[in-house]
Amino acid sequence: MNSQTEQEIVEHIYQQWQQHFAPLNPLGLAALYAEDAILFGSRIPPYIGRAAIESYFLGLPQGLYTGVAFFPEYINRLTSDVISVAGSVLFQRLERSSLDLRITHIFVHQNNEWLIASHHVSPKVTL
Repeated sequence: MNSQTEQEIVEHIYQQWQQHFAPLNPLGLAALYAEDAILFGSRIPPYIGRAAIESYFLGLPQGLYTGVAFFPEYINRLTSDVISVAGSVLFQRLERSSLDLRITHIFVHQNNEWLIASHHVSPKVTL
């Protein structure tokens, strides 16, 4: 069993994500995902698998995003190897207002590392 707390694990993954996102490093971002991960981002359909997720990040406009901040509100360790996170994410954009979204992640512990197995973002609007 992993001795890190859920909060430490989540913070570590989000720090890595931030480091690779600001300079838009698609290979670095994709490496944070499990081989069979699902990314339901700003484009449809969902991107399934690490190679598809890398292509998603390759398709983002270079230089548009200047940073990202995660605000996990609910962290739940479902099993010793699975963590569920729900909260919000704020994408800072060059010459545009920030983009504030809801986000959910499922993190899995595989091959002695924590990876993103599921990633979903959606607008913060009441339906």
